[in-house]
Amino acid sequence: MPVIAIVGRPNVGKSTLFNRMVKERRAVIEDIPGITRDRLYGKAQWDDKTFLVIDTGGFQQEPNEDIAKQVNKQVIAAVEEADIILLLMDSESGVLPSDAGLIEKLRKYGKRVFFAVNKIDGPRKEKTLYDFYSLGIDLFPLSALSGNGYEELMDSMAALLPEVPAEMSEYTRIAIVGRPNVGKSTLVNSLLGKERMIVSPVPGTTRDAVDSVCSYYGKKYTIVDTAGIRRKGRMSKTAERYSFMRTVKNIEDCDVALIVLDATEGVVELDQKIAGLVFHAKRGTIILLNKWDLVDKDTVSIKAIEGQVYQKLWFMRYAPILTISALSKQRVTKLFRLVDDIIEEGAKRIGTHELNEFLGNVLAMQEPPLYKGRRVKIYYITQIRTAPPGFAIFTNYKEGIKEQYIKFLEGRLRERFSFKGVHVEFYVRQKKSRG
Repeated sequence: MPVIAIVGRPNVGKSTLFNRMVKERRAVIEDIPGITRDRLYGKAQWDDKTFLVIDTGGFQQEPNEDIAKQVNKQVIAAVEEADIILLLMDSESGVLPSDAGLIEKLRKYGKRVFFAVNKIDGPRKEKTLYDFYSLGIDLFPLSALSGNGYEELMDSMAALLPEVPAEMSEYTRIAIVGRPNVGKSTLVNSLLGKERMIVSPVPGTTRDAVDSVCSYYGKKYTIVDTAGIRRKGRMSKTAERYSFMRTVKNIEDCDVALIVLDATEGVVELDQKIAGLVFHAKRGTIILLNKWDLVDKDTVSIKAIEGQVYQKLWFMRYAPILTISALSKQRVTKLFRLVDDIIEEGAKRIGTHELNEFLGNVLAMQEPPLYKGRRVKIYYITQIRTAPPGFAIFTNYKEGIKEQYIKFLEGRLRERFSFKGVHVEFYVRQKKSRG
């Protein structure tokens, strides 16, 4: 699929334009220079052309901090990946030396470059264009916020894009979630085999959720590294709150969530809350104990740590635990096969006859407790949905089927049919006795 990369110095409106192109608020926007740090992908369409758009961090001519230097590397990576480059400048600040420097740098790549000046939303602003014409380039004045001038720019870029048929194959969507600095971005880089994310010891380096596409033995996956979720007290800024909302949305949209824990620290309260988000979203789940290479194997066993994890995440005992080292890539490729297994488990459908045979054995083992002195009967069970699997049980006293018995029933169901890594739901329905 063709790729358009939006580049420019910090805070010129790249993310606003990106959001307009992909028709949703994908990138975090706030008047803080450097708010977009990783390159962010989105799918866009203009007329009959479908393409990918990359939103990049602000390029700095002479970066002083390590983060800024890494952002520049991400910008260059996007430029190398793109078919068309869109350089966005800011009418309010006028032409800066960094604009001219970036223009000169882009010319070296020999690719088609479009030059746009943002924040042009009136006749007074149009007068500021004179300075930009001194650069000797063709300009597209526009307002990414209001859309003025947007159609002309898109028509011109789309005319140079090849027509691509709609993709028919579906991708398994994997969301990588966890608190800051547990190694999520390092894991993405290990899975992709390249530096896709900025990796830094500074917690919160990833603010946006970033999509990457990869394949493994012919199967295709979309991997989303979500922003590290913080405690409420540390999410006071608008940008951090919005990133949290985006993380929740990406959990809701994924097929399988990988909950990344730091094996050297164990499960903390924030890990429990993040796991709770995944549980309530009813997504397929794998628990990853990252940094396993740093654990002293002489003093602790894998079974002991697994026991501690399940004790803290008691509501997710169905989720498999995999010990990995994202940095050394230890057992990382096993993830794809495990994800495939969970997708299969979620799509599994059990026949009604087999289910009721199972139910008979369970009732012989333990019937529901009496309800108001009366016997509670379960007549039959049937599967009513998949992904996640859902089962309806029909009884004479709906109120008599308590949560404790549902948990017992779920435990026996998993013993018999597995449903590894998959959320299972039961729906209790009232049915009159057959007499």
